Amino acid sequence: MEEKRAPIIGLAGQSCAGKNVAAEILEKRGFYCIDADLVAHEVLAAESEEIAALFSEECEKNGLQLINADGSLNRRKLGELLFSDPVLLKKHEAFIFPKISAVTRKRINEAFLEDPHRPVLLNAPTLHKTKLLDECAFVLYITAPKILRIWRCKKRDKLSLKEIFKRFSNQTDFYSQYVYRNADIERVANYGTASMLEKKLEQILLKKGL
Repeated sequence: MEEKRAPIIGLAGQSCAGKNVAAEILEKRGFYCIDADLVAHEVLAAESEEIAALFSEECEKNGLQLINADGSLNRRKLGELLFSDPVLLKKHEAFIFPKISAVTRKRINEAFLEDPHRPVLLNAPTLHKTKLLDECAFVLYITAPKILRIWRCKKRDKLSLKEIFKRFSNQTDFYSQYVYRNADIERVANYGTASMLEKKLEQILLKKGL
């Protein structure tokens, strides 16, 4: 009889709502945490030449140079290009998401080979856009009041209010996408201290039998 392994739990939510704090709390509780943003950076670095070739025509039109002098990908310039046109963003996601998912799935398998009884936390802001969501037992969706998220963003990223509002205006609350995908969602309001968030997470884990 095959040994039952621990669950995979998704972690998503609003920008600057406290996803990374939640991940740190759960990692201390013994969860194996996979940061999909870090995986994405690895994949972008490995695929930099292919990405530059994919958007060579658009870059030429806009006078953009995606490859730095040291051969690395200029993620800031890439972001400017992608968020200027939804079609380009979709084209990029179609190319990069399967590669990110493949590396992430490899990390998940490695985690369970190491310890099948250790739950895996998948910290992935765009989890709803991948098939990995189907493998999650449930999703922790972290939210916070907008004014608090603005304050956290200013403190963390040292941005001006104008830059913060521009960033937030380009971002979407993806909660409805998880509902659409019929995901088991646990919405967690993070408007207090880290210890308050920890208590809320503990209550959810207790309810889920973890």
